[in-house]
Amino acid sequence: MSQHTYEPHCPFCKIVRGEIPSSKVLETDDAVAFLDINPVNPGHVLLVPKSHHSNLTDLPDLTAAHLGALVPRLCRAVQAATRSDGFHLVVNNGRAAGQTVDHGHWHIIPRFYNDPVHWPWPHSQYAGDELSQIQGRIERELNPPSSDA
Repeated sequence: MSQHTYEPHCPFCKIVRGEIPSSKVLETDDAVAFLDINPVNPGHVLLVPKSHHSNLTDLPDLTAAHLGALVPRLCRAVQAATRSDGFHLVVNNGRAAGQTVDHGHWHIIPRFYNDPVHWPWPHSQYAGDELSQIQGRIERELNPPSSDA
């Protein structure tokens, strides 16, 4: 196994190291996917990096790219194996978004017509120039001014 950072109290790190049993469906040098033991629907899979990172925004770009490259293959496999009508690909990033394990991860949740999961979420519209304000703030975060002045 490659060298990976490890948080001794993290249940996902313990799964990665084999300290907690899991039902793995895919493993690479830097990632592991396993069945959620408390699934939303049967076939609910979690995809986690082997190195400990508290959430998605803490992942190094190369790690995120590797995990992201596994997502389509995993989603196809989950959907085919469960014969689901669709799936959700979900990241709960931070407590406000429902993250309960502080180790960045993706959920692949098979969905079926008439299952008990409630969707869609409520939506709203932007007011006034709120859309352009948010757009500008995000663009500035993506392209900060150079400090080479």
